[in-house]
Amino acid sequence: MMKSPDQALYDYVFTQSTLKGYTTYDHLPMSSENAAYPFVVVDTVQTAPIATKTGYSAQLSIMIHVWASGDDRIVASTMTSNLLQMLGFTDFETNGYAFAPRNQQSQMMQDTSVPDTVLWHGVDTLVFDLK
Repeated sequence: MMKSPDQALYDYVFTQSTLKGYTTYDHLPMSSENAAYPFVVVDTVQTAPIATKTGYSAQLSIMIHVWASGDDRIVASTMTSNLLQMLGFTDFETNGYAFAPRNQQSQMMQDTSVPDTVLWHGVDTLVFDLK
């Protein structure tokens, strides 16, 4: 069975993050998982289909989250930047689909949503055209 474009993109990003040596999850780890910081969460994929005369195209966006402890801003920033540079500026092919970078954004913020904890949270939003 051929993967959908969004699954192909998700799997590619997940694999590249793992190959970079980052602990990577497909969900925000639960407290019972005892996840150590820093880690990456490959999150939402959004697809905007585009009808063409010759078939199907789309624009896909994917969000990648980096989480690090409050005293490791440099780690979170470096990981967020590395993922952006590694994934967001070069065309690639995977599972029979070709993706071209379109518009990338990166954000670094402090997070205090866990009681008595300060974390650094980096977010990359990568947008690709399906070629």
